[in-house]
Amino acid sequence: MARRTLSPHSRTPIRLQLSRILGFLIILPLLGVTGAVAQGEANYRLAGRFAPYKLRKLIKSTRVTPQWIQGSERFWFEWETANGKTYSIVDPVAGTKKVLFDNDRLAAELTRITLDPWDGQHLPIRRITFVAPDTLHFEVQSSQDEEQEDAEAERGDQQEGQASKARRRSQKQVFHFEYAVGTQTLRLLEAFEGPDNHPSWASVSPDGQTIIFARNHNLYSMTASGYQQVLDVRRGKEGAAADSVDWKVEVEEVQLTTDGEEYYSYAGRNFGSVDEEREKAQARRSRVNISWAPDSKRFSLIRVDQRKSGALWVIHSTGNKRPQLETYKYDLPGETTVAQSALLIYDLGAAKMVTAQTDRFKDQRLFTFNARQFVYPGSTEPQRSLWLADDSDQVFFWRRSRDQHKVDVGVVDAATGAVTILIEERLNTYVETNRLDRLANGDLLWWSERDGWAHLYRYGPDGTLKNRLTEGPFSVRSIQGIDETRGIVYFTANAHEPGEDPYYEHLYRVGLDGHGLQRLDQVGVDHDVVLGESNRYYVDNYSRVNATPEAVLRETATGRTVMKLAEADFSKLMEAGY
Repeated sequence: MARRTLSPHSRTPIRLQLSRILGFLIILPLLGVTGAVAQGEANYRLAGRFAPYKLRKLIKSTRVTPQWIQGSERFWFEWETANGKTYSIVDPVAGTKKVLFDNDRLAAELTRITLDPWDGQHLPIRRITFVAPDTLHFEVQSSQDEEQEDAEAERGDQQEGQASKARRRSQKQVFHFEYAVGTQTLRLLEAFEGPDNHPSWASVSPDGQTIIFARNHNLYSMTASGYQQVLDVRRGKEGAAADSVDWKVEVEEVQLTTDGEEYYSYAGRNFGSVDEEREKAQARRSRVNISWAPDSKRFSLIRVDQRKSGALWVIHSTGNKRPQLETYKYDLPGETTVAQSALLIYDLGAAKMVTAQTDRFKDQRLFTFNARQFVYPGSTEPQRSLWLADDSDQVFFWRRSRDQHKVDVGVVDAATGAVTILIEERLNTYVETNRLDRLANGDLLWWSERDGWAHLYRYGPDGTLKNRLTEGPFSVRSIQGIDETRGIVYFTANAHEPGEDPYYEHLYRVGLDGHGLQRLDQVGVDHDVVLGESNRYYVDNYSRVNATPEAVLRETATGRTVMKLAEADFSKLMEAGY
């Protein structure tokens, strides 16, 4: 049925619209719409002029991505047209939009400091981060190389028992700057003032005091003071240069487990690494996919036993002197010996691992639910996953049968591993899932297709269904924001508006009691929305296949347009003959 195509696994509608636009631009020339060839005859030469890789050079920005500024309702965004790139800062409360930089003045200052010739149309700045309400940091990559010690090569020599030789590696020099928005003044930052560069292997606790990682397939930890030494040596370095220096730092590490082994590891799988590289990397620190309790007392992870699973192989031939092999485990349909999952909870205070009593479906898969977090773009805080519970006593999880016809949502007692099932989903076709949200009073908001359409349901902490939030022949895509103070949920949905293309997505609001459903944007176009942390304002990107993409700022309470933000520039496309 048509409604089954509105799957959360489908492409997001706004990107679907852009794909339709590009496809539309290609198909028309093929049909001879311009009259360049006889009616009904395909015009491949003209179609080649509007190939996707050429269109991307003619069409610049089509979507505003708001970069919200912590501690305020403000955000900034960059926008590129045929005339170059601009940066704007928006204050929704004041209803103002201003340029963030005087492009020409900033380009002149950057040229003076970096000695590379820049111009106002093509500012080279990247990684803009507001460190205070009126102060931001950014970086610029120079055209010149600088040499640094190649610690990775030195480590390779040591592992192979060779005498280490001083080696150097070249990389582009990077300048870090501080910019005061009000006075438009620029300051070059010293190396020690650079931002923290967190390594990919570090899972940092919410209180910042414990860092978890894997080595030789087992769990290890280090303290905040030891981790600070790692951050200090990485500061001012980029990419491989940063990744290759922290191994030299002598930091005390505590081994937490001893039973890890290949294909039954605590470490996350690194797909894309050939067998030779993976063997060498086992002794290095690597990432563990864990979720932290908010109080930092416990963490959880899903450990997968693949020792009896069959192997698959990838041959890496491009870019190598000889082909190299990548081996990994993969379960195929019909196989009887497949990977087995376990949900583990580690208590840091007691130094004890608890295995959750999750067994129910044969060859099931396990997953944990994480809390919704608002991440500010450019933040130098380490990325981490947090438990959905507001303490360290409960872990919310879900399990899925191998045929994907059954899904259970449950909660684990972190101290004992005992499981309580809260929600059950059953379908004769595969069960699709979405995130689980938890309210302050413990109530749960759950997305389900149990009546054939995707809708929102509210459950009590014990799993008792309280009420539906939505109902009818339309499909809820996802929750975009929750305002518990006002008792409102903001969500996107398809196929609710009569007579409209069912793939057009809209933003709606509804009460937590299921009353007061209201659309917050206009019909006739597809919408891609981004809400701020307070849920007071949202950026609305909208378009359709025969309309230029536009972006506006709206209030979530009423859908009122606060201001127009930007409109895509298709002038070069038209000049090219479309």
